Amino acid sequence: MHLPGMLEAKAAVMGTRPAVIYKDQPIKYSELLSRAQRFAHALQDLGIKPDDKVAIMLNNCPEFIVSFFALAYLGAVAVPVNIFYKERELDYLLRNSDAVALIASPGFAVIYDKIESKPPLFKWLIVNGSHQSGLEFSKLEAGAQPGPVDARCTGDSVAEILYTSGTTADPKGTMLTHTNLLFHANSIVNLLKLDDNDRSMLVVPMFHGYGITVMLCSLITGASMVLLDPFNPAEVFEQIQKHRVTFLPMVVAMYFVLTNHPDRTKYDLSCLRIGISGASAMPAQLMKDASQALNIKILEAWGLTECSASATIQRMDMPYKEGSVGLAYPGITVGVMDESGNLKGADEVGELVIQGPLVMKGYYKKPQETAQALSGGWLHTGDMGYYDKDGYFFMVDRKKELINVGGEKVFPREVEEVMYQHP
Repeated sequence: MHLPGMLEAKAAVMGTRPAVIYKDQPIKYSELLSRAQRFAHALQDLGIKPDDKVAIMLNNCPEFIVSFFALAYLGAVAVPVNIFYKERELDYLLRNSDAVALIASPGFAVIYDKIESKPPLFKWLIVNGSHQSGLEFSKLEAGAQPGPVDARCTGDSVAEILYTSGTTADPKGTMLTHTNLLFHANSIVNLLKLDDNDRSMLVVPMFHGYGITVMLCSLITGASMVLLDPFNPAEVFEQIQKHRVTFLPMVVAMYFVLTNHPDRTKYDLSCLRIGISGASAMPAQLMKDASQALNIKILEAWGLTECSASATIQRMDMPYKEGSVGLAYPGITVGVMDESGNLKGADEVGELVIQGPLVMKGYYKKPQETAQALSGGWLHTGDMGYYDKDGYFFMVDRKKELINVGGEKVFPREVEEVMYQHP
């Protein structure tokens, strides 16, 4: 299975149902499919071909989803861009990814305009709105032929290149395949028991793996997703109440803001059923406070870009263990390894390593870093943790962030947990 095949299958069954609700306007599954196919024709007419890299620098909006699937149809590769990038970071990403085009909103197109020496392979700037230069997204889409597109991809084709944060070096482009993304999203759908009666809210940024995952989880189930950007707590509350949102995946900071918002109790949030906390560890006290304040079951997940965003998650139907990031997804293996490459047993701290269909293909144009990250057939995460006798994993901290205090190793998360307990 590949991404276009998934969307076609859902549109065939859920054609008249809203796939996306954006600014209170519904976009049906049939319309989303039609737009993706039409835009694929438009990009193909421009000259975009299989394996071409196309950067996407958009806020959460329908055009992001349309672009993502249009590129998938062509066997081209989406390269989501952090919308907080300035010209230096954008220039690096366009050059490193060999991008031939950039799809951007007018505000981000201005950032591209500031790049003095344009990347050598770059050909097209496509703007979602009006801008002094480039091609206009809506005109390209409207001028293209409608109708089916022959998908020029397979499950093993690279669907996207997601760039890591680059805290210790230049960001690396993580190559994720159609199989990676679909296996990952299906794993979450099955474990959380999501179905077409759910309504999700996508407010985490789509330029992150987390955002792509939320989008795919909703589409795979035939559910509707409420698309928001930027994060505004009052709007989040209003949209939850208005559209009866059941699935609320967010990051820790968002849960914190909603939990402590003075107007929270003015809204009817009884529709909420389940949430996921991802991207960073959620302090135990905040987990308790947020779950109670929002009347929602929040499950913490753990992972990284290189495993399609996550590899473990807490379970709906299993006992909750404070501080745990849950159990490994079915169909993959998560282990704990010492510095000599030996797998450790229960309750022994070591580096968390992963095997399975959600592990990246590699880093783009970085064979040495790829070989190091995937040595021995395992994805080496750089995260320290352990599992208990029941298979629950506990993430301790980043391997590179250990603090040496008087010869003893202290993990920053231990300090953070203590701080969160103070008012």
